[in-house]
Amino acid sequence: MNIDKSEIVIVNERLYHLGIRKGDLADNVFIVGDPARAVRVSQEFDTIDREISNREYLTFTGTYKGIDVSVIGTGIGTDNVEIALVEAYIAHEFDLKSSKRISGCRPMTFIRLGTSGGVQPGIKPGTLAIASYALGLDSTGVYYDQAPEDEIIERIESSAEKILTDATANTSRFKGKIIPYASKASPEVTKALANQAKKSGASYGVGITVSSPGFYGPSSRYIVGLKNTLPDIKGSLSELNVDGLKVLNMEMESSLLFHLCSQMGYHAGTICTVISTSTESDAVVNYDAAIASTIKIGLKALVELKTST
Repeated sequence: MNIDKSEIVIVNERLYHLGIRKGDLADNVFIVGDPARAVRVSQEFDTIDREISNREYLTFTGTYKGIDVSVIGTGIGTDNVEIALVEAYIAHEFDLKSSKRISGCRPMTFIRLGTSGGVQPGIKPGTLAIASYALGLDSTGVYYDQAPEDEIIERIESSAEKILTDATANTSRFKGKIIPYASKASPEVTKALANQAKKSGASYGVGITVSSPGFYGPSSRYIVGLKNTLPDIKGSLSELNVDGLKVLNMEMESSLLFHLCSQMGYHAGTICTVISTSTESDAVVNYDAAIASTIKIGLKALVELKTST
């Protein structure tokens, strides 16, 4: 293998999955799972210059308060986010014709605007969960090797692995095989999101977001006829406590977002509306109303980040 040549896939001058050309994406990007939410976010932009739809990905680029901004609807899961982030990185830092990396590129900023299930018993639907760290139950992140950013990441990983192993029945063939990884949000993004949540008067918390690789079994939702390896993953992980840092919520994207952006040298953060409780994960509050506050706070946090630098 030629380690000096990047394996970039271009079709008709566009990146294979996102369908974007060089220059189609802003330096500041909101990440959402639901493509319909990408439409909702774009409606807050002052201008929309480009709309690109390819496969399950939907991208809008325009301006907000004088800031160049994009939103990408990725679909569900860390695997979809991996593709979107890598292709955004390529579009930002590579010449697409020569596949050579361009020097001196400014770091991008990614903010995930999501929905999630509450993990702590006291977290009510409508609460905003802002991630300072993420715990990945997915396997996508482990394919990008990186040293832990701090000792808190190592402690989250070791504590979570023990909790999950202990919560797995001794008779299970998968006992001890669920090995999580942790990643860290950019502190300045977490701070801006918390500042704007506080200013808005919203109920919010800052802590650990768990990224699950699935909506049903991996989130311990019980379906008759199917057997979950972990009977109550939310209840188990609610006990994780690293110097007062606790798991707030569970979603499906942030672990990879933080992990990969850290390796890229980019800024990343997540704010999620909690739409279901830890004990009633089949009861979900009104989706459109729940996400509105998250979007507005995310936009204001981006403005804070860009006007303070």
